[in-house]
Amino acid sequence: MSTQNTQQVKMNAACRELLNERLDVSLGPTVDLDQLATRLAADRLDLPEIRSMVTSFELGGALSQLAPEPFAAAQMALNTPATSSTMPTVVAAASSALANAVAVAGAVLASATRDLTVEAYTGAAAELGYTSSTCRGTSATGIELWRDNELLLLRVHDGGAVEADHAGLVDSTCGDRQRELDAAVERRGITFTGRKQYNHGALAGGSLITAAVARRDPILARATVADAEQPPGRQAQRGRSLSGGQAEPSHRVRERRLGGTA
Repeated sequence: MSTQNTQQVKMNAACRELLNERLDVSLGPTVDLDQLATRLAADRLDLPEIRSMVTSFELGGALSQLAPEPFAAAQMALNTPATSSTMPTVVAAASSALANAVAVAGAVLASATRDLTVEAYTGAAAELGYTSSTCRGTSATGIELWRDNELLLLRVHDGGAVEADHAGLVDSTCGDRQRELDAAVERRGITFTGRKQYNHGALAGGSLITAAVARRDPILARATVADAEQPPGRQAQRGRSLSGGQAEPSHRVRERRLGGTA
């Protein structure tokens, strides 16, 4: 019963504390950058509301740290003198500048969440006896884990969305191994929500591993990042092998790479 699953990092107190420490900010649970971005996109804020946000200790302090140039532009827009006739223009400029600062800050937080998740996985993997290799791309990081003939390939996206795929195990052991790894990750402060599991039952792995193998790159961590970051319509074709038939079992890829049996 080889498995493939997806899950999302849960932004709980422990994860928020790790992010604050990593980025040297003080963002509490009351600050929701996604919600703020939605409000700004809908033009629902007036000038006093925008000024209150920009001058607030928590949000203003975070934006000045995470997005200093866009935040400075928002402050400058707010300092523009406004009359009854120019007020709409000033509000639009301040709202646009603040939205840009929020977007930049959100991207920094999403990237940091990805890095924290990868670090938790590689630390947990070492604890459990896996060897690991990683490849960091623009918006995703690949993690390749090996233990005997077992391969676990993970792809972690900005914001902490995680895809995982097993190969080399044919019974329920892979599900136990995944839960064991996730538990070790959670001991490092990263917890998950929205877990979905698919039992593909294939020794060679599911679609994540198949697509990585099809890229003809012996480093699967790098291949899975390349597959995720290709322009739409140019991703490696799922289910294709190096020779055009079924995907080659990933443990054979490892045998060729190491020059012997796994």
